[in-house]
Amino acid sequence: MEEPKTLSYDWQYGREELFLQIDGYGEDDNLYIGLYHMEDGCPESFADLTVNLPFAPLNNINEAYIDHNFSKEKLHFIRQHKLGKILPDTASSGYCIFQKVAFDLKKLAELDPEGTKAFMERHGIQIEDAPKQKPKKKQRSQRER
Repeated sequence: MEEPKTLSYDWQYGREELFLQIDGYGEDDNLYIGLYHMEDGCPESFADLTVNLPFAPLNNINEAYIDHNFSKEKLHFIRQHKLGKILPDTASSGYCIFQKVAFDLKKLAELDPEGTKAFMERHGIQIEDAPKQKPKKKQRSQRER
């Protein structure tokens, strides 16, 4: 098995070397990004970078809300590694505010090629089309109208 590409993650307890696992949430296949590290040679979950908020609007398949636990550090991690663009939109649930991010699918594909490819293919997008950031819902062309 090829070693995953790791990224440094700084937080109040020090620095961690983490890798990403890309998938979709079961209910609606919204973008899921998990943060993992190696523990005794096996991948182990460190934290969820994203959270599924089915009631909160997403405009594109590359958008997701950031988990509120250590969100300041997670947003710094996203900026530091140029994983996506932090959007002005937020959603609230309970007492928590969740920041929306438009992730760079091409960058995610560099970090987890298999997971990103599977996620994108389920949405009808090829990796080479990633920069276009196609909308989540298929829009009809002029000819179909």
